[in-house]
Amino acid sequence: MLEFGYSKKAIGLYLNNVNLGTIEKPSLITTFLGPCGDSMKLYLRITENGIIEKAKFTYLGCVGSAVSASAITTLLKGITIDQAKSITEEDIIRELGGLPESKLDCAKLSIRTLQKAIEEYEKLTNRAEQVPNFFKKYNEGKSE
Repeated sequence: MLEFGYSKKAIGLYLNNVNLGTIEKPSLITTFLGPCGDSMKLYLRITENGIIEKAKFTYLGCVGSAVSASAITTLLKGITIDQAKSITEEDIIRELGGLPESKLDCAKLSIRTLQKAIEEYEKLTNRAEQVPNFFKKYNEGKSE
């Protein structure tokens, strides 16, 4: 794999299946299909305070997709959703110690999957906050 341009760190992540798998009782599961045909499924457990407690992934694709997903899930653990919004492709590439030129889109797949997950999480949490307000307004008009 070194001869294909993967760093020793990326190879280690791949060989050790770092963060590969599912999470029991995740807060969110998001799947994204990249233009290359690779897909990534991101599993997140997020605390009530919006801190990403656990992050794992499954994928169907190449080594570049696997190591990029491994890197992003490593970067996500212990940070807030707002901090996760600022993770970039460059952060993933830096975490990996580089990626082969032909695999740079794999970092983009991880970022797009994360962006979709954040968007879904925000919709879920906003909906959760709106439901009690609906019932409060509904009940205000009733007399006992």
